[in-house]
Amino acid sequence: MRARVAVPLILVIAGAMWVWRAELFNVARPGDAPQSLVAHPMGQRPTTVVDVVLPAVPAGMQRVRGGEEVLLVHYWAPWERDSRDQAKALDSLRQEPSLMGLRVVLACSDPFPSVARYVGRHRLRLAVLLDGPGELRRALPCPSIPYTYVIDREGRIAVWQAGEVDWWGAQTRRTLESLLAEPEIPRAPI
Repeated sequence: MRARVAVPLILVIAGAMWVWRAELFNVARPGDAPQSLVAHPMGQRPTTVVDVVLPAVPAGMQRVRGGEEVLLVHYWAPWERDSRDQAKALDSLRQEPSLMGLRVVLACSDPFPSVARYVGRHRLRLAVLLDGPGELRRALPCPSIPYTYVIDREGRIAVWQAGEVDWWGAQTRRTLESLLAEPEIPRAPI
């Protein structure tokens, strides 16, 4: 191969590798510690409409609807740093008696075969929903991975937070428990 072809080719490959590596650490940079979830005050919570049906891993379809129950959506990918620890901690946390009534969804945009293998290998029991076409992301944008939303019973976004979460932190548990304890506003029949 001639030098005038090899040099530009090497530069293109090096540039592509740099961009790819930069995207892998878009939010959760090495050394960043997981943060606790903190809810925004009621007056600062934007309203959203979430109502999608997504494929679930290992099989089936699940409906995700905001405004009926407290809904936690965690955008996640098997390739992210500490993905297994984040998924297992969230899987364990959702089974806490003080958090009964919290609906937890792990949303992923990766292809089904790789996600199914990962879920099976790590024996995850929580719902992993595939949002490949971006139906959920239209209602709840995912600017980076990982990213977490918590929607209260009234359909308002109480938490929107980038980065890894300290799922077992005292502040995270207090936030989720307080959202579950908020009074439900009676709705007029349709």
